[in-house]
Amino acid sequence: MDDENNSMDDSQEEEIGAEELWRRHVQSNSGALQNLAGVSPEAGSRPVPQNGFCGENGRRLECAGEEALQNPCPFRIRWKLDKKKTWTISVLASKHVCPSHLHTWRSAADAKWLAEVLAIKVTSNPKIGVGQLRDTFRTEYGRQASYKSTWHGREIVLSHMGGCDAKSFQSISAVCARLKAVDPNGHVDWEPQPDSRAFKRMFVCPSASGRAFPYIRPHVGLDASHSKNQRYPSFIMLATCLDGNNNISIIAYAIVDRENEENWVWFLVHLRGAVAGIDSPEIQYVSDRCKGIINAVRNIFPGASHVHCTIHLQRNVKQRFGTEMEKFFKVLHRCKTEERYKQVLEAITEKNPECGQYLSNIPPALYVMYAVRHPRFGHTTSNIVEIANSVILPIRSYGPLRMCIELYLYMMEQKAKQHRLSLTLNEERLTPYAPRFMATQEENAGRMRVRIASLNEALVQSSTDDFVVTLLPESKCTCLVFKDMCLPCSHIIAFEKEMRLSSERHVGVMWTSAAFRIAHLETFHPVDTSNLPISASCMAPTPVLKRGRRRTNRIAGPGEHRSSATNLLAGSSENRSLEPEEHQMPMELLLVGPIAQQRTPRLCSICKQPGHDRRTCGRQQLGNRHPSQHSTLTGVESQGVEGWSPKLWKGWNPKVWKSTIQLMMIVGRRTSV
Repeated sequence: MDDENNSMDDSQEEEIGAEELWRRHVQSNSGALQNLAGVSPEAGSRPVPQNGFCGENGRRLECAGEEALQNPCPFRIRWKLDKKKTWTISVLASKHVCPSHLHTWRSAADAKWLAEVLAIKVTSNPKIGVGQLRDTFRTEYGRQASYKSTWHGREIVLSHMGGCDAKSFQSISAVCARLKAVDPNGHVDWEPQPDSRAFKRMFVCPSASGRAFPYIRPHVGLDASHSKNQRYPSFIMLATCLDGNNNISIIAYAIVDRENEENWVWFLVHLRGAVAGIDSPEIQYVSDRCKGIINAVRNIFPGASHVHCTIHLQRNVKQRFGTEMEKFFKVLHRCKTEERYKQVLEAITEKNPECGQYLSNIPPALYVMYAVRHPRFGHTTSNIVEIANSVILPIRSYGPLRMCIELYLYMMEQKAKQHRLSLTLNEERLTPYAPRFMATQEENAGRMRVRIASLNEALVQSSTDDFVVTLLPESKCTCLVFKDMCLPCSHIIAFEKEMRLSSERHVGVMWTSAAFRIAHLETFHPVDTSNLPISASCMAPTPVLKRGRRRTNRIAGPGEHRSSATNLLAGSSENRSLEPEEHQMPMELLLVGPIAQQRTPRLCSICKQPGHDRRTCGRQQLGNRHPSQHSTLTGVESQGVEGWSPKLWKGWNPKVWKSTIQLMMIVGRRTSV
């Protein structure tokens, strides 16, 4: 019997020892493992897999997932009991090649495993919530996942989707090569940092956009918007324009590390080489006076007209000189004659000389309606590029690699829509937008009186003002609408009706359906961005780590005698104590001075006294406070205790007095009433 018991104890010790060895191995490699249901102590054939593993004789364990049966996984472990009754592992192949979701024994649902399990859900719906992912995981796998692990798992999938990880930068050169392969006539380029291989900037301009530029409006918007990727921040530079149907089209884009004059010069140089005719003096650029763009446009396109966004100027005037000057500026930039501009500017100078000096330093050709050289097509602001920035807002949350791909695909889809529309304009002479604009102007023309001076000149009178109209070959009107839109205004239409002529002869070429069809004749070519190879020619820049919690000035506790001014002048108490005593400023001087006078003291919300807050105030009911926060009182009329006076106890309920005294006696405080 004793021998049998000893053998049973040895076998039990053997089995427990094997499990313990395996448990320790899993804990050091894959996380905690609570049980081994797949280990069978019975000898014989291979048992049925349980929890993703199978065992034999309690001395062998190997992977037996469903996919592993078809394509065996090399994972296995074997152990034996030597003569000294100690366990040793004879075979250990700890690397798995099968998917981790087959290992249902896994008890710790960490972020990496959840990223593999929930990748399909997150990829199909990037905006899916963490709670929904937890419910899905609990329904499909019958296990609980913490909110933190689920959130980190989702972020891992989104980072791979958006190209926000460091490895994605190594595929930027491969993406540029594939874009050049599918579009040989396009312009694609990228550059690393001069002193390293870290990514710096890249430029993309498809050939379809460059060839369409001569047939659209010669009004280009330039702007840069920051990305939403906090780990690898970057900027997207856009060059946009409007076609004959009033649709915003992106000509080219660049992804740069920062917005400065150097990157703007680099972007405009590549834009000039990619788009024919964009450096013509007839082209007009509009921007928001951002960093370096004014000098860059002046140097790269010296003969071009560069106007400023009136909304940004208006905001500057309001911020510097107030709302009243903002109203004057709205009238100023709409002036249609030089005399009117001078009158409004003089009124602004009399009202606010500083504002008048500020506006007089800006040439009127940059923003005033009468002085602008070329048509702005109704856009006095940079909305043609600001709207594009808002449309691509979801794309701006990706990394540079995914941003480049998604921007190209967005331009491809928009080009396909306009191409389908151009195929339907076979019989129409004008694009759909031009007749709608002219119908509005024709409705206003019916309420005007025409005084004909000759076959080409007339005076058109409206209910508010008179306008001089000149027909072909000059075709101009003092309302400046025709100059700005290249479409007949209501005064020209009224004169043409009086002369029984057609007003469509004044329509610009860019508004015709023939120009629209040519502009959108060529489409983009799709590019396959799957299985991108990596290259060491481009590496990830230094990531920007999130900063910690912002420091706040707290109210000094009892015995500290420090104010917010003290924190500014003397720093923390630790830093102050490290300084030599002769170099330390006296505390009495720290509590006075300009900083202390500028800052209003913080008052307690209960007693309205400085020096403490509601947590340490003596007027609150001590029964609701922790014993460690109770203050030591020596009576109702405290002697020598700072911040205490009989007024603080006035009006208290006697029951509160009694409960307070009893509680203070319990916690070992002394009091006398």
